Amino acid sequence: MIPDQIILATDFSPASTAAHSVAAKMAKLFNCKILIVHVFQYVARHRYAMPVGWMIEIIRSDVQRKILETQHVFTNMGLETKALLVEDGFPTVEILNVAQTYKAPVIVMGTHAVAGMDRFLLGSTAEGVLRGAACPVITVGPHIHPAGTANAINRLLFATDFSKESLDAVPFVATLRDAAASSLEVLYVETNIDAVQSPLFHSLRAELDVPDMTRHHPATEYLTLHGAAVAQAITNEAERLAADLLILGVKRASAFAAHLAPKIAFQVIAAAPCAVMTISS
Repeated sequence: MIPDQIILATDFSPASTAAHSVAAKMAKLFNCKILIVHVFQYVARHRYAMPVGWMIEIIRSDVQRKILETQHVFTNMGLETKALLVEDGFPTVEILNVAQTYKAPVIVMGTHAVAGMDRFLLGSTAEGVLRGAACPVITVGPHIHPAGTANAINRLLFATDFSKESLDAVPFVATLRDAAASSLEVLYVETNIDAVQSPLFHSLRAELDVPDMTRHHPATEYLTLHGAAVAQAITNEAERLAADLLILGVKRASAFAAHLAPKIAFQVIAAAPCAVMTISS
């Protein structure tokens, strides 16, 4: 399905800044609008020894200024954009609710993607959206510099384990490849070092290598790597390939379930040198 709306979920932190240019790139690629969504959580719920309303208004004014500045940047790029400032609420819930109002949205967001308690505090929104979204989600991790997201999507990397959840992402992978006229590498990490290239690549070739005279893109390549460190192998290949976008198929679940193994997808996002698109089944 071709995207009809880009939802840029942002808190305007340094971690989310690089996501802005990724959102612009996707909007240009599919000729669709951008909706900037910010959940404003600075709401006084308790009695304080001193009034705090004036401080909240300063923060709100700063957020509104940043929204206008971001809209101005997108407008100068020839993109149509709107903004939604959600007063109070849980960011994960509000972002998912907004996405449900569109037929074929793509959510774009940044994350600190750090470990331990910091990950729980700082990465919980991104992780929650990945768990619950019924649409593609592009997450821009901590190793992506804003300047590194400005170019077109020339190289795609699709990492698969041939599970149903992963293979369900193939149609959108093909749509994205054809729209961007980009090269595509399909990667499988085999943990059995004695195994040869998976015969399941043949079924993928039947779906991805269909000739289309209206599209011009390089031939799709298929690669098998061997090793137990799956997330590291994927991120290393993204680095070697200089991928512009890394794609994973994921399973929607109450716990963060990746298509390869628990936590693999988040590990990839945390270390990837490029933005990561997760497509849920």
